[in-house]
Amino acid sequence: MRSRFLVRRDFSASLLLGENEVHVWLVQTNDKSSSPDFKDLLSSVEQDRASKFKFETDRRRYTTSHAALRSILSKYVNDPARALQFAEGPYGKPKLAPSHATEKIEFNLSHSHELALIAVAQGREIGVDVEWIREAFVFDEVAQRFFTTKEVAALHGLPFHLQREAFYKCWTSKEAFLKAKGTGLSGQLDEVEIVLTDYAVRVKGTIPNFFLVGLTVDRRYEAALVMKGVEPQLSYYAWRWPSK
Repeated sequence: MRSRFLVRRDFSASLLLGENEVHVWLVQTNDKSSSPDFKDLLSSVEQDRASKFKFETDRRRYTTSHAALRSILSKYVNDPARALQFAEGPYGKPKLAPSHATEKIEFNLSHSHELALIAVAQGREIGVDVEWIREAFVFDEVAQRFFTTKEVAALHGLPFHLQREAFYKCWTSKEAFLKAKGTGLSGQLDEVEIVLTDYAVRVKGTIPNFFLVGLTVDRRYEAALVMKGVEPQLSYYAWRWPSK
């Protein structure tokens, strides 16, 4: 894992967040030695949802990522992790309930395979997406269905060995935009432009007043962050279960 993510184990103090800051948290969900206390942090609804996963691996990943979310958010709003309550926007985007709204903390969670990302901001809509790169995945069919004609043409115009990378960069960027805007898949899907610069793939945002940045988390994953407003100051943390 890249060293830009500072491992933080001491959760005894509150976490401070400036108006133009975004904290990006990396959570490893594949730790088989995860504390059994994880489950105790979840609400009864979350515990019931976790119990319905057919495979133990999926259950562990869900439990770990949502326990981490509660553990992290609790230090921004100064409320116990298990006491946090959530509400949903019109398209199901989770938010902290109004009872925790004094700090105007916004967040977004994404998980894929063995990693989860949690982005936290103050008073600005935010979206994050991470995707595990599957080498056998037939991405062209998905691109034809969800990408715009211009994006598909740009994708096919790239050297073949760059097309898979470009697909995942584009897909995560689109997902992050939709999550930041809170529109889900019913939103417009033309928020990005695929470009090739110096033989490197880059994705640019095209929606005014929204900032897009690609996140480097692991060579096996692509990730993107979108937030409303100007370019933020990013800080990177790796979440670990606090030492007892």
